[in-house]
Amino acid sequence: MKTKIAILCSDDAHHGYLVSLLQERFEVVAVVVEPAASQRRRLRRNRRYRDYAAALYHYARRTLLGLNAYRRRYFADRRAAPGACPVLTVEWINDPAVVDLLRRVAPAQTIVIGTSILRAPVLEAAGEMILNVHGGYLPYYRGNHCFFFALYHGAFDKVGATIHFVDPGIDTGDIVEVVVPAIYPDDNAETLYCRADKMAIHRLVFWLEHLERGGTLPRRPQPPVGRLYRTRDRTLRHDLGFWLRRATGRLVLPAREPPPQPDFATPDPEVTASIIPRYQ
Repeated sequence: MKTKIAILCSDDAHHGYLVSLLQERFEVVAVVVEPAASQRRRLRRNRRYRDYAAALYHYARRTLLGLNAYRRRYFADRRAAPGACPVLTVEWINDPAVVDLLRRVAPAQTIVIGTSILRAPVLEAAGEMILNVHGGYLPYYRGNHCFFFALYHGAFDKVGATIHFVDPGIDTGDIVEVVVPAIYPDDNAETLYCRADKMAIHRLVFWLEHLERGGTLPRRPQPPVGRLYRTRDRTLRHDLGFWLRRATGRLVLPAREPPPQPDFATPDPEVTASIIPRYQ
């Protein structure tokens, strides 16, 4: 019997890619979509005008620079199958309708990517195992724009995506795996984000299959290090400064091959722990 999985996501290209992969391999019993436009509207309605302005700036920046188009092309080889399972589109991921749906389908695992922070009713209805694909190297880079700030700080060893358990905090749950992509000198935050997130999505499928075969997940609590980055923390000043440093050669990305991704036939804690880099 296939594992019953629910997916809580936004409407970006890699979210559809994740849905497609999980639909192919597991029994996806529900997909809840909280569109990015809805997230922006909620900021405005809640009078969070500074956050709303930042969200508009980044939407415009990504559109004008072709980054949204690049992401669509990168993940265009796979799209979610229409009508394969119930799809609920909501203005807010914590809408009571989401709670009702999750309770009705009773998933074994709930996968989260790209949504607003889940509140207690959704967390409770989503079941005992909730996993998130986070676009950043935990515990050091939580929140948004994690790849950009890792590059901005020259922290090339902290460029990666993370599969982790979801708790009430913001990207603070126990880590399953940190996925580290290759880095090339002509990379930028967008190319690295797409490369790492695609790797992390496939690693998530591996771990879910491992669970289905009776295995367990590696799980390591996060130490109190790192920082939470909000959307508004990345400003035009940061973008111009980053561009200038790269254009003048003061910030050069190294060439780095990714470490091998292990596959585990048995859930040996001593072996699986080695996939999570030791905290410095």
